[in-house]
This record gives sequence, structure tokens and C-alpha cells, in this order.
Amino acid sequence: MLDKNTEYRSRNEKNKCKIDRGLFLPYSEFCILTPVFFKNMFIKFKQSLAIWLIKKLQKHGSHKVCVLGKTYEISEDVFNPRYYYTSEFMARHIKVSSEDIVLDIGTGSGIQAITAGQRASKVIAVDINPEAVRFAAKNVRANGMENIVSVIEGDLFAPLDRQYKFDVILFTPPYMEGKPGTDFEHALFDYDKELAGRFFRDAKEYLKPDGYVQMLYSSIAKPQRVLEISRQLGWNHSLTAKEKTFTEEFLIYKLMLK
Repeated sequence: MLDKNTEYRSRNEKNKCKIDRGLFLPYSEFCILTPVFFKNMFIKFKQSLAIWLIKKLQKHGSHKVCVLGKTYEISEDVFNPRYYYTSEFMARHIKVSSEDIVLDIGTGSGIQAITAGQRASKVIAVDINPEAVRFAAKNVRANGMENIVSVIEGDLFAPLDRQYKFDVILFTPPYMEGKPGTDFEHALFDYDKELAGRFFRDAKEYLKPDGYVQMLYSSIAKPQRVLEISRQLGWNHSLTAKEKTFTEEFLIYKLMLK
């Protein structure tokens, strides 16, 4: 027979076990969860760091810059093509021919449209940010490309007539997780990959049969998820270029309809 003290201790041990099981995961589950948890936390930290750096550079960086031999004027509310490696990296990998008609979605300063316009027969550049449209058009004129490059304001393909068909669509989407609160933040945030999903749903209507999308994305923004979204919407992809920086790895994909 148990004495009262033994019975009391036994009850306490049972209650402690119940509390422990309620508060903490079993060790085996904790071991599985930990790598995923810390990986997601690290991604969030790198995104926060990148956003902080971008906003500082936008405010304090030069608003007249030279990239790949061309001069671009921007404002604090237009993505600076000099200080963020994405712009130059994408521009260096644009391959178009003299017969190609090119669409640049999210043109920003106009760097991709102007780069493509040096070889393509016609380029249309689109941006949702009216300030970006104003400066991109200014940069097109300053670089003597107004006969080849046209800049229009709008959300993705919304301002385009369905009759337009393109050989190449350039897409440097925002990839940070969040909702844009300003015109400039449309260049940073894509909440739950919603914009990427809309792009791949609609792009097929504007692409010639042998045309393709050239997209730049980042390792800190779950690129495999975006590629899976595109796959479900009927696209195949291949990796054509990649380059690592201090904060992330940039990836360029070529996407074609199945």
C-alpha cells in the first residue's frame, strides 16, 4: 500500500507529464521541425535586411546613374538600376534578335526595355507606378530610343490590346513577402505570389507560338513555389543563369508554354 506522501508525489509526476506534453513537442517532432523553422526565420531576416537596404539606398543614393554604358535618371520612388544587382544582371542576359518584338513588364527605370531596344525591332514597357513610367519615358528619350521603345502605365497586361503578340516577355517581378502600401513598394512586394500567378495566367495570351518569358527571381523568395505555380498554369522552365551575392542568389529562368 502507498503512503500518502508517495501517492501525492505520484499524482504530481503525472500532472507534470501532462503539462510537459501539452507545452512541448516530442523530441522526434522537434528535430523534424527545427530545420524548417530556422530556415524560414533566416529567409525572413534576409528579406527584412534587403528591404531596409533598398529603402536606404533609394533615399540617399544618386538619382542619376550609369549602367552598362547607358545613363538613367530616377527618383526615390523609382527602383534604382545602379545599386541593386538584379537590374544589371538581368540586362546582361537579355538575348533578342533584330526581328523580335519585346514586352518589358515592371520596367521601373526602363533599363531592360532600353537594353532590349538596342537589338529588338520594337519594345513596349509597362509599369504600375506612374513615377516609374514618367522616368522610364524620360530615360528612353535621353538614350535616343523613342522610335523603338514605348512606355505605358498599367498593371501587368491590363493596358495591352489582345492583338499584341510578343517574341520575348521580360519579367523582373517583386519577390518580397508583403503587401505594397506605396507606388514604389509595388517593386518590392508580392503577397503570397499573387502577382506571379496572375502574370503566368495571362502571359500565354500575349506570347507568340515560339516565344518565351525571361524571368529573374531570388533564392530568398522561394523560387520553387513560383516555378510550381507556372508549371500548374502550363509552363516549362529552364535555368539559364545564376549568380550569388552577399544576401542571396539571383536566378534567371527561360519559360515556355508546354
